[in-house]
Amino acid sequence: MIIVDTHAHIYSEDTERYPRIPNPYLPQPGEGTIEHLKREVKNSNVHRVVIVQTFSTYGHDSRLTIDVVRENQDWTTGVLNLDPYDEKSVELMEEARSVGVSGNRVSAGWPTDDSVLKEHRRLWEAAHRLDVVICALLNPSNCQSLARLLEEFPDVPVVLDHCANLRASDFPHSENLKTVLDLSRFENLYAKLSFIATGSEEEFPCRDMFEMVRQIIDAYTPERCVWGSDFPTSLWIPKVTYQQHLEIFQKHLRTSDDEKAAILSETAMKLWF
Repeated sequence: MIIVDTHAHIYSEDTERYPRIPNPYLPQPGEGTIEHLKREVKNSNVHRVVIVQTFSTYGHDSRLTIDVVRENQDWTTGVLNLDPYDEKSVELMEEARSVGVSGNRVSAGWPTDDSVLKEHRRLWEAAHRLDVVICALLNPSNCQSLARLLEEFPDVPVVLDHCANLRASDFPHSENLKTVLDLSRFENLYAKLSFIATGSEEEFPCRDMFEMVRQIIDAYTPERCVWGSDFPTSLWIPKVTYQQHLEIFQKHLRTSDDEKAAILSETAMKLWF
């Protein structure tokens, strides 16, 4: 099985080439680099990785993501985080697409009603033209706007990052969980099951999240679910290691072999590679 990690953040110690935003959120020195990621994927038998722009360190400056993908095209692709309010963003998406970047994350400016920003629509239009996957980083309160865009652009694949940041407290009954489950009606929306450790109130293997994840898998089907590591885990999900996060899906969740194949490999390969 070709295992795909759909959510890894990359950092560089070269601050002149890749300047950081004020007060960046950083891992310990030596962690989160492409060299560190190579060690983790080798130790866990992961074959492909989607590099997600590290907004909390570099903002909308995607040069590091683009360079990492350019230099590792045989096993990575990338997700930018373009500024929807910058008119040059579409041009940057085009340039990045030519070197193997195949996604864009939208995290800024989400309305809390069903309105759609013209800036978001422009990025969706570009994604449709360039065959780019949209990653939507939002909270349940912003999902009405997302639903409108999913209706308007049914041919654009969209990944719901971290399943709108669900937590253990959302199970068994909450409007947040209901919102995420209701969105499964859109066949172009995919659930990124990267929220188990972040949402859990327990230590590894985070069993308090299992029933909620089961509901999401059943609603979206395994063919629209993917796994992401949250690399570097020491920064983003310190209660589990990279290998443990993968083992939750390989050994601890109640999933069949076919479901594992879809979530860990097949769906992500179709989306990204």
